[in-house]
Amino acid sequence: MDETYKPIAERDMEEEAASTPKTALLKIKSSGETDGADEKMLPEDIKKVEVVSNDDGKLKEGEKQKNGDAKLNIGEPEKLFVGMDKEELLKYANDPFWVRLRWFLFIGFWTLWAAMLVGAVMIIYAAEKCHPPPPRTWWQEGPLAELPPDTTPAQLNQIDGNIKGLIIPLTEDAYTSIDQDHQVVKLLKQVKEKGTNAIIDLDPAGSHVWFGKSEDVNGPYEDYYIWRPPKTFGADGKPEAPNNWINISNKSSWVYSQKKKQFYYAPTGKPHLNFRNSNVVEEFSKVLKTFLGHGASGVRIRNAPLLLVDPKFENEMSISASTKYDLSQYGFYNHLKTEHLEDLGPLMLTWRNVVKNMTENGPFTAAEELTKLQSYTVNQSLVVDLPLKAHVFDRVDVNYIDNNLNLTFKIDGIEWPLWKANNHNLSRDTLDIVTNLLPGTTLVDANATIDPKLLKIRQMPSIMRGECSIHKLENETVIAYLRVTSGNPGVLVALNPHDKTAVINFTTQIPALSKVEELTVQLYSSSYNETEFMTVNKKVDATKVSVSPKSVLVLSYVPKKSE
Repeated sequence: MDETYKPIAERDMEEEAASTPKTALLKIKSSGETDGADEKMLPEDIKKVEVVSNDDGKLKEGEKQKNGDAKLNIGEPEKLFVGMDKEELLKYANDPFWVRLRWFLFIGFWTLWAAMLVGAVMIIYAAEKCHPPPPRTWWQEGPLAELPPDTTPAQLNQIDGNIKGLIIPLTEDAYTSIDQDHQVVKLLKQVKEKGTNAIIDLDPAGSHVWFGKSEDVNGPYEDYYIWRPPKTFGADGKPEAPNNWINISNKSSWVYSQKKKQFYYAPTGKPHLNFRNSNVVEEFSKVLKTFLGHGASGVRIRNAPLLLVDPKFENEMSISASTKYDLSQYGFYNHLKTEHLEDLGPLMLTWRNVVKNMTENGPFTAAEELTKLQSYTVNQSLVVDLPLKAHVFDRVDVNYIDNNLNLTFKIDGIEWPLWKANNHNLSRDTLDIVTNLLPGTTLVDANATIDPKLLKIRQMPSIMRGECSIHKLENETVIAYLRVTSGNPGVLVALNPHDKTAVINFTTQIPALSKVEELTVQLYSSSYNETEFMTVNKKVDATKVSVSPKSVLVLSYVPKKSE
């Protein structure tokens, strides 16, 4: 019986496919048990495939899997999460919990943002500022000059206007009354009108003002001076001094008062005030205020090392058993009981504060060279401005000069000393050049003429703010120093104090100049006579520079960084 096929409409096929169970077993027949019509209806690549419905995806019971058959199990497709739609979201939009949560997050975010902003501002405000260093004061710029005691107004007008400060000494008793007609007061006024600054020089140690009253037994001024009873009385009935203290004139520092029948201390010839008495300290503070009120811009103290003495009044000890001095001479003793006592610092600080409070950071300094700087410190800070250095260049000896410069800067730790240089073997302008370009201020003669070219170099940042390194060159016949600060040309100063010309290779003798090929001539002293190097601003070979005898040469250079 012939079999016929009825075409199946495409719509019916789609409906049948849709109604087919989702889990099916595809069985690929290995034998030819069909009539071929199904192969014509299916695509070429899936011919001989029979779909057998089975809910559990397995062969029906009793049906065997033939060799070559393949089974494909199509599982339940996974559902993809596509989020909530608008309607679902709107259910939570006005929910009180979510409203509160949104406000909490909103407020929390801006609170944290504001806190971070405030914190950043506070960190910037509280961070240590990198301020530029303050400019040097007029007394640090210098130079300074000391007027003779008998200076007249006419002589004052002849002083070089480049001198920044004039020291005016008061030779009279500092505790006596002065008025507007006093010569020193007139000089103070004239200096101020001239546009210069005045430093008043005073001696606080000795005074006769209260001495007569202090001689009275048990009087109110008895403790204004230093009194001691005689040690013993000699065979002739003469009183002996309380101890062996003697002054620089090789005389006893003690003077006997017939009225009081005691010795008073007078190392400078005047009765010495007792600065362990706070009333006496205040008396000198009043003196300072008087002169500062009359126009002084600073104060210099004379006899500062002598102001205090040992309260136990013990004898001075000898320095050594040297036969150079005997018991009656000042040089025999170490003067630890009468000079540079350790408690001078607080005393000087009291007066320094008066000066600083009444001036625009005016100087408070001492006339003498302070050999024991620790005695003039409070909390490790030196209370004396411009400590004097008067003997650094006394000898024509490179080692001597080098030792004194290193003592000043490295051992004593003085940042800005006052240089007072005198040496008959070196010209005045040589000493002025050397000291003006060192850290510190130079003390010049009142009739000195200041070289404008030297002052211009002195204003360079490397001189005003730069570091200083000292070098002995050419077998210790030349001493040189470098002044340099970051971002500025360096300055090289070479002094030859000897009698022969020195030819120097700076690149091999000073490590900091090892990479410098050229130097520029800036200045030289009147004793310099090397024609090849006497043209200012001329470039010269750093490996071969001549320095004349007893002269100084100033050169500049561009610092090179070491690799």
